[in-house]
Amino acid sequence: MTSRFSKAMLLAAVLAILLFLLAPILVLILSAFDSGNVFRFPPRGLSLRWFEAAFNHSEYRSSLWISTVLGLLSTAIAVGLASLAAFGLVRGKPSYRLAMEVLLLAPLTLPLVVWAIALLSIYAQLGINGTLPGLILAHVTITMPFAARIMIATFGEIDPNLEAAAKSLGASPWQVVRRITLPLALPGLLSSTAIAFLVSFNDVVVTTLIAGAGWITFPVRTFSRLRTEGIDPTTIAIGAMIVAFTILVIVFGQRLFQLSRRL
Repeated sequence: MTSRFSKAMLLAAVLAILLFLLAPILVLILSAFDSGNVFRFPPRGLSLRWFEAAFNHSEYRSSLWISTVLGLLSTAIAVGLASLAAFGLVRGKPSYRLAMEVLLLAPLTLPLVVWAIALLSIYAQLGINGTLPGLILAHVTITMPFAARIMIATFGEIDPNLEAAAKSLGASPWQVVRRITLPLALPGLLSSTAIAFLVSFNDVVVTTLIAGAGWITFPVRTFSRLRTEGIDPTTIAIGAMIVAFTILVIVFGQRLFQLSRRL
């Protein structure tokens, strides 16, 4: 009897914590479907008018396109560089591996605003502040540590004897990478890609300081609108779509991860 009571109390505590964590998201999503002209909860009528208004907003569409292109480019570069660095550190086992890992993960140790100010100073000297290449480089800087951490762990779990066996059977280095290393590292590549893209897409702090007037991303546009015009139903609908997009990316990435592990 005592054991059942303890399990019931533990389950109630877990559910209470989950409800506390998910309550803001639930409020945001439900309020986005409200038919009123101001933010209110609970909704007193259901409507899709604010989602339609968000899609018809030309500035938001432009910012969404910029965020998508920026996220894809920075993710491709960050994951590529992180994978090469991780493979070299794990397989090469250099004496300076610990120092290199610390350098790769350094952007995680300080607040983003500190890195943004430092990049802003460097960009001012190079003359690339407010440009797309500068913005991509900034996003690579903040996303690469996440990808590097995952890929170091991924390559560390791959048995090097499998690669050695392929070489002993006459496989070229490229064939070993293509047919042995990459398939085994695919789960880590998918995970690092999804996380890097989400970090890039949702960044506000670094992008606000680095981006120029011509490269306003989706989150920065939303934040600026909230700061100048306050909370309005259109912004709430946009926030709900961002949450839904994030959840879809996570679920899709998890599905691909499980599929790649089975293959």
